[in-house]
Amino acid sequence: MRSIELVLDPDSDAAVRAAWDALTAADLPSLGRSGTNSPHVTLAAGDELPVPEGFDAPVPTSLRLGGLLLFPAGPERSVLVRAVVVDPALAAFHDAVLRNAPGAVETSLPGAWSPHVTFARRVRDADLPAAVAALRSVPLPDSLAVGGVRHWDGETKTVTPVA
Repeated sequence: MRSIELVLDPDSDAAVRAAWDALTAADLPSLGRSGTNSPHVTLAAGDELPVPEGFDAPVPTSLRLGGLLLFPAGPERSVLVRAVVVDPALAAFHDAVLRNAPGAVETSLPGAWSPHVTFARRVRDADLPAAVAALRSVPLPDSLAVGGVRHWDGETKTVTPVA
């Protein structure tokens, strides 16, 4: 699978990593347990998603965070994320990504896309209260600053900076 992602500036990246570390310190699932993860917001994903040559809309400078969400991850397990609010700048850039890098899966398309920052995958339902408490111990700012755009190729494990 390939994806096009917004990456965060150093301060926002560090804030998300602090949340990952809080989950790890509480002995809970966390994206921080892998040294290869990097905080990001996926704009589009697909098996044949090309590296775009550019975009016909500006990259958003910040991302406003919404509430804590759970996505299903199997029986009695959830993915723990923080929603990203789709404002006009993010919506325009998302549309530009889809125009300039065709081939996205349905969940990347407007009306189905749920932008978010992921904290942990496969959190047991019984551990959700502890996970929420751990995240409360290191609150994130109301918005995160964008540091750029990258293309990720999961098959070759290749990151290509785009903008």
